[in-house]
Amino acid sequence: MMHPSFFDNQYNPVRPITLKGKLLVGVIRFLYIIRNLFSAKNGIYPLAGHHEDPRKMNLKQQLYFGYKYYFRAMLKGDKGSGLEEYFQSQAAKFNPIQTDAIDEKLTLSAGGDLMPYHCITPNQCTDLWNDCGDFFFDADLVVANLETPLNPNKPASFVPEVMLNNMYFNANKNMFDVFSGFGKYKGFDLLSTANNHSLDQGEDGVLKTIEFLDQKGIKHVGTARSEEEQDAFPIVEKNGIRIAFLSYTFSLNALVCPDGKGYLANHLNLNEEAPDLSLIVRQAQLARQRGAEFLVVFLHMGCAYQPFPSQTIIDNMHEICRLTGIDLVLGGHPHNAQPIEFLEVIDPFSGQKKQTTIVYSQGDFVAYDIHKWCKLPLLLKFDIARINKVVCITAIRAKLFYNYAKIKKGKITSLQFINYNQLKANSQLLKNDTASKKEFEELVYFAENYLLKGNIARFLVEE
Repeated sequence: MMHPSFFDNQYNPVRPITLKGKLLVGVIRFLYIIRNLFSAKNGIYPLAGHHEDPRKMNLKQQLYFGYKYYFRAMLKGDKGSGLEEYFQSQAAKFNPIQTDAIDEKLTLSAGGDLMPYHCITPNQCTDLWNDCGDFFFDADLVVANLETPLNPNKPASFVPEVMLNNMYFNANKNMFDVFSGFGKYKGFDLLSTANNHSLDQGEDGVLKTIEFLDQKGIKHVGTARSEEEQDAFPIVEKNGIRIAFLSYTFSLNALVCPDGKGYLANHLNLNEEAPDLSLIVRQAQLARQRGAEFLVVFLHMGCAYQPFPSQTIIDNMHEICRLTGIDLVLGGHPHNAQPIEFLEVIDPFSGQKKQTTIVYSQGDFVAYDIHKWCKLPLLLKFDIARINKVVCITAIRAKLFYNYAKIKKGKITSLQFINYNQLKANSQLLKNDTASKKEFEELVYFAENYLLKGNIARFLVEE
């Protein structure tokens, strides 16, 4: 295992695939070396005030984004905030509830971002789900973030290997088959569609994506065809428990909803200080009025490629939870997994003390980014039950997977999720792939020193 000082001082956060990608990354990294010779270094702390919205980013913020993606990983929380210590002291906040007084119960599986990369094809992903599918899809409700439009009438538009400007995605039917497990498993019950790529294919892309999901019988939340549909968010009754789902995004990249059509995507300035949260509060109230006993909210916010959320993100998350009494937050956008937090709040509707579970980020899921931290998706399964007339989370199970790519002559030939703990115990599974073995060793360092300290480690399961 590499020495921590090497990781802290010299860690290269990306692993390009093609010769073109390697050359581009090499040039970018060289330019940052030159820049650092003549200006203050960014160091290992996040940039204060960085909100990551392309419509508002100035040159300093753009350079910072490139720095943390291509050149040096952010290894600390906000400078002077004590966030590392805070998240690494969370172990005692949640305890499984063991009781015979459970009236009804269900399981909910949650995954991170589903994204349109070139390699997400049936041929390259034949073995993708072998170690992962049974755990993830074997739940009463299965959810994730669909971070791409899917307009079948347009060609696919993929995530580029090297990201140098605004990207506008579009998935296709074959890719969605991969996302859904090829029909071998039950597939998704619900997908969040509010994220920074919601408008990538314009209004028509929003409408076609909704139409596609409707045809598949998959519920969706976060984008809508009308104001009425915007408020007609899903409330799913399963095993006698009524769960409402809401979804919001901090950005639409460099785009905005057309005048009078804000319903197309639930867009709020969630990464900035003191955002207007009235839409979330109003819809949370509607959910409770309509009989929802448990509230799940997808919040696409935060800053990418950082081990910890920023203080602004934490403050905004806490305020949202206090104003709405959310039971479970499923965060997205950072692209690498981040810690879980358990927050005590007073439910504004019942007046009772309760615990909100905040998942800041599960990272990329079915995707393949060249940033190494993105290759360690966190999958979560929640047991939700009614106990003495109160619906709450009674247990959490987690699994980490290494998104392993076999690469030959600059081309990904196959992708497969491999169980983190099993691979850590027997890294010889990668003995003939030196580059992937080194990458996984780096991911173990990241996981053990940043992600698993605190609370996630205690939820990891093997079955």
